[in-house]
This record gives sequence, structure tokens and C-alpha cells, in this order.
Amino acid sequence: MTGFLKKYWDKIILALLACVYIGVMATLTVLRHNAFASNFDLSNMDHTLWNTLYGDFFSLRFGEEYVSRLSVHADFILILLSPFYLLWNDVRILIISESVFLALGAIPTYLLANKVLKNKVISLAIVLVYLLNPGMQWTDFYDFHGVSLAIPLLLAAFYSAYTKKWKWFALFSFLAILTKEQISLYLMMLGIFIFFIFKERKIGVITSIIGLVWFITMVFAVIPYFSPQGAHWGLDMYQPSVGIQKTSIRINADSIKTFFTPDTFNYYNNLLKPFAYIPLLGFPWLLLSLPELGINVLGMGSMRTIHFHYDSGITPSLVIASIFGIYYFSLLLQRLKPVKKYAKTLVYIFCLGMLAIALRVNYNLSPLPTTPSCWCFIYDVKEEDKAFEKALQAIPKDASITASLEVRPHVNHRKEVYFVPIATESAQFIALITQNRIIGNFEPKEYENKLIPILLSNKDHKVIFKSKHFYLFERIGGK
Repeated sequence: MTGFLKKYWDKIILALLACVYIGVMATLTVLRHNAFASNFDLSNMDHTLWNTLYGDFFSLRFGEEYVSRLSVHADFILILLSPFYLLWNDVRILIISESVFLALGAIPTYLLANKVLKNKVISLAIVLVYLLNPGMQWTDFYDFHGVSLAIPLLLAAFYSAYTKKWKWFALFSFLAILTKEQISLYLMMLGIFIFFIFKERKIGVITSIIGLVWFITMVFAVIPYFSPQGAHWGLDMYQPSVGIQKTSIRINADSIKTFFTPDTFNYYNNLLKPFAYIPLLGFPWLLLSLPELGINVLGMGSMRTIHFHYDSGITPSLVIASIFGIYYFSLLLQRLKPVKKYAKTLVYIFCLGMLAIALRVNYNLSPLPTTPSCWCFIYDVKEEDKAFEKALQAIPKDASITASLEVRPHVNHRKEVYFVPIATESAQFIALITQNRIIGNFEPKEYENKLIPILLSNKDHKVIFKSKHFYLFERIGGK
């Protein structure tokens, strides 16, 4: 046993760190869901997976109609995840799986760090910084998004390219571009590095071409084909500062200024702080995320924050740049004669400082209950939440239902399911929450609180559940 521990101590610690992350984040995100604080995005992802298994392939209820998921995003990874519901037909398996996949990103992080730095202790420290990153924890926390899986997949793809394991590189790259359309631009950039840095000319060219062609095809052909607007829905937010048209991109001078506003610099700061700004030392590798950064900076304001999932395509480059930043720092110390003999000790001190900053930043910015500003009641599942959940699960699976944003993820596994106010006059059941349950907004819901008195006075509906914050109505007279 002692021999086993001595030989595999680093792998054991790596596994423990990943398991702790899964245990903590999966527990918190499930509690958030149980407290009716999950929302619109989880509902759409969940309904897409469920429909893929049960008759309407890669589609979801959007408004009054069924639409292809391709009218929203090219996140084909959802198709590959749909068999999870054969194991457990519950949205919670999707929530838990996100924590598992993100934790698995610790493996390529460790392998790459150990390959580059040849130091197991420092490599484990980098893994801990990766897992402590509040940006990734917020990605995990905020519903579910297929693009979050790009984090471990892009790290695995980079490690495979660095070690020249090209079959694995092809597999991880293929899976990564299935997570969301713009992730292919990351591969386009990676192809450039493979061409110039790794000296693999053919593979670099092929990777870049595939990445660029995939992006153009999805954004300007496939998604517009399935979209009612005839264009990618997200392009409107880039008008007029960027000038993205239905079939082209035209960058103008005004858009450049957006990269240098105080708001944008605060965004840069929040991305770099969790890694103690070390990615700046490995700057060339930060360029891998330049397209994703540009998309976020030039997009709507909520994309310039770590509190959603929009940094999923940036996190891998921050990790990679941190590893090479430490490597470049150690090389510099070894070339400075006055400190050369202390180089190893100084690198350890440097990494200890990195870890201390990561812990401090996590303490201030993460969604964990340890954070002083934590909205911890979002994890507090009250008795009325449990009672309402029980009432919802008693609704027949073939019944139609319309529900508040926070309620629909709990009743999604059916054909006829809507968001209020849609189908309030035709649905068999109406499930409402009277209170917003979004971080920063627990105010009363305006529409629901106007609708409830109308339904209470309506002879066509009866109340089958009522509590402080929840109502469930059934329409009298059947379907």
C-alpha cells in the first residue's frame, strides 16, 4: 500500500481534487434547481435532449411552436448527451454532468502542466487554481450550456496537439466544435499555433481551415436556414458598431474603442485575477481565445462578465497561458546568474503566491457559500419548494402545461409545455411562482401577480396547490 501511494500520490490527489469539485458544485447546483432558481436556458437545453430521445430530434418548444435547436445554436453536443436520460429521466442528471465534465478538465490541465514544467507539485497547484476559478464555477452554476463542455475538450485537444497524439487531437477537436458554433474559431487559432510553433504544417492548415469553414457554415448558412429571421439571431447585437450582416462581417473603427473602455478592462481584470495575472507572462497563448474575447467584448454587456457561461471559450487559454507563463518565468530565473541557484525555490514561492491569490479571488467572487456576498438562500430549499415539486410531479405526463421561467425546468419532460404567458387560456395546468429567483433579483413577478387574481376568479380554473410563492391551477373541463 505504501508503495502504491508513493508511486501514484499525484494521481490520487488529482482525483481527490476533482471529486471535491464535483461534490461541492453538483450539490450546490442541484440545490439551486430544487429551490426553483434554475431558469430559461436550462429549460431549453433540457427540452432539446428530452425531445431528441422521444420523437422530435434536436428540437424544442419555443414560443407556441416546435423549432429546431439549430435555429438557436449549433450545439450538437446535446445530441450526444441525450442518452443520459435513459439512465435517469431527470434534468438533475444534466446539471450534475456539467460539474463532472468541468472537473474532468483537471486531467488535461495536470498532464499538460507536468509535461511542460516537469513538476508534480506545481502541476497540482495549477489544477487547484483551475478548479477554484470563479468564472468556471459561475459557468457551472448558471443552468446548463453545451459550450461549457468546451473547457475540458479544448484543454484535452491542446494537450494532444502538444504531445503530437493527432488521433486524440482530432477526436477532442471534433467534440469541441459540437459544443457551440464559435468554438471552431478557437480551433482556427490553434491551427495557426500548430503550424508555426509545433511545426506541423499540414495539420495546422487543416485545423485552421476546418475551424473557419465550420464557423462560416454554421453562422451564415445552417443557422439562418433554420431560423425564422433568415439569419443567426445573435448578429443583431453587433449592429451597428461591428457591422455584421447576414452573410459578412465588416469591422469598423468604432468597434475597436470597445476593447479599451473601463467596463472592458474590468472584464479583463476579472478573467485574469483568478490566475494571479500569470497568463500575461504566457501571452502568446492567450491569443487562442482572441475570437471568443472579441465576440464577448463587442456583444451585449452581460457577455463581459464572469457570471454567465460566456467565458467558456476563454478559460482554456487562461489555463494554457498560466502553465507556459510559469515555464517562461522559470527559464528567466535560470538565465539570471544572481538568482540561478535559487530558481527552483523562487518558482515554488511564485506558485504559492498564485495559489494564495486564487483562493482570495475565489473567496470574493465565486458563487460558493464561503463568499461574503453569497446569495446563500438560493441554495435554501424550503418546505414549500418541496411540496410544490411534489405537486408538479403528480401532473400527468401527457398533460399540457404553461409555467413561469423558474418552474418550467421542473415540468419539461412532455410534448406540450410552454412559458407563460403562452397557452394560459388553453393549457390544462398553469404553474406559477410569484417571486423572481435570479441572483440579484428576488423581487415579485409582475405578470404572474397580475394573472393569479384573474385565475382565482375564473370559473374555468381551480387551485390544486397554493403556498406563499407558488400556485398550480388546473383547467376544469379536461383537455
